Amino acid sequence: MHKRDNHIFIRVHAFAGEQYLLHMLFLAIGLSVLGYTYFVSVSIMNVIAHKEAIAESDRLQSEVGLLEQEYFELSKNVTPALAVQLGMTETLDTSFVRRPGAVGSAQEVRGL
Repeated sequence: MHKRDNHIFIRVHAFAGEQYLLHMLFLAIGLSVLGYTYFVSVSIMNVIAHKEAIAESDRLQSEVGLLEQEYFELSKNVTPALAVQLGMTETLDTSFVRRPGAVGSAQEVRGL
């Protein structure tokens, strides 16, 4: 007895260049995924660099303020007239922050 073959063969006629177009489609999808991954990673790196730049800017502003304070303390010739000339003004309704430990507290001082 012969074994009966139950396979059905379907013949598909493809047009010329279909294989080439399929390869180009896969290549385009692959390049799109790689491009998307690249741009997302660049965006993340820019956010991190922006945060670091802000932190560095804050640090430099604090350092400049401390250097200005040290300069005025060392020069000992800061007068109210010089302060006005430098553009400094008297502040009113000043709030001071005091840190007695790990907890901060705010005090409002009026009439200075």
